[in-house]
Amino acid sequence: MLTKSSCSSPARLLLVPFLILFVFISMGCDLFSFRVLYKPLIVVESTDYNRELSVQGFSQLLADKLSELDPLSAKDPQIVGKFKEKITSDFIVDSLIEIWFFEAKLKVDKKELDAAAQAIIRNYPDDKTFREELAALEMSYQQWINKMELSLKRKALFADLQSKIDPLSEEEMKSYYENNKAKYQQRESLQAKSILVKDEAQADVIIKLAKRKSFDELIKDYSLETPRPKDGLYGWVERDVSPELDQLFIGKQNEIIGPIYFNEGFRLFKIIQKRAARQRPYEDVKEMIKKEVLSLREAARFSAWLDEQIKRHKILKNTYAIDSLRIETRD
Repeated sequence: MLTKSSCSSPARLLLVPFLILFVFISMGCDLFSFRVLYKPLIVVESTDYNRELSVQGFSQLLADKLSELDPLSAKDPQIVGKFKEKITSDFIVDSLIEIWFFEAKLKVDKKELDAAAQAIIRNYPDDKTFREELAALEMSYQQWINKMELSLKRKALFADLQSKIDPLSEEEMKSYYENNKAKYQQRESLQAKSILVKDEAQADVIIKLAKRKSFDELIKDYSLETPRPKDGLYGWVERDVSPELDQLFIGKQNEIIGPIYFNEGFRLFKIIQKRAARQRPYEDVKEMIKKEVLSLREAARFSAWLDEQIKRHKILKNTYAIDSLRIETRD
């Protein structure tokens, strides 16, 4: 058992702007030994399959999470404590999923894994950019693939849990709707078309042109929207969504409103249609209800599965050692 002393040793160092972030483990002078960094902090044991998270591994995960914070937040005991709890919980859950997959004698389909990996890689301009992103995350390609594999194993588990959920009856969905009617109230809303311009001066010019040109023509000639929405439609807007858009509800149908400032520039709006607040009928939200109820049942099924796995397997945590991980920042 590791014991706490005044000695400390850096297990991980990260450079961030104006900050050097150290994760220290103050658990005994023997931590100067490279060997101690590989001692397990968390162990999840099964009959034929065990998973461990070492001092070094835990420290790396903690440093990665804290590097995204400012120096003061990175040293806040409550924030650090929450991150430690999250790392511990995630590792235990992931380990139990890995063990379940192993015990069920399942295998990750290589074609499915390759397809999932390529789907993500295709979002990058080229392979070099993708590799640079991995390097920035200090993650090897194999580590990334391992994460992809775990994602597919998690998907397999949820598919198995879903298969054990009883089909929803019409009566159950209607009952859920009646008990949650407030969720399906639709606020006052309107549909509008929009022209995006760079400044107020250009907006004033367009407003003058609108006296002899249609709004649709002005959209085609002047809107900077890329790609341009079909027919210039901005879409449906609900009241009380944002202060900027709430200005539209003062206007009348077919009236041009604006310019209104947004991050992307100034917008002119033309109201096409208004719709009063209403209770959305059951048939309109039936599919939404189905997804919500199934999601709730899925969560309950997973929670029950997790409780069962925790009881079945031996989980060892060196809580004292985890608590002893501390943060120091240096300019």
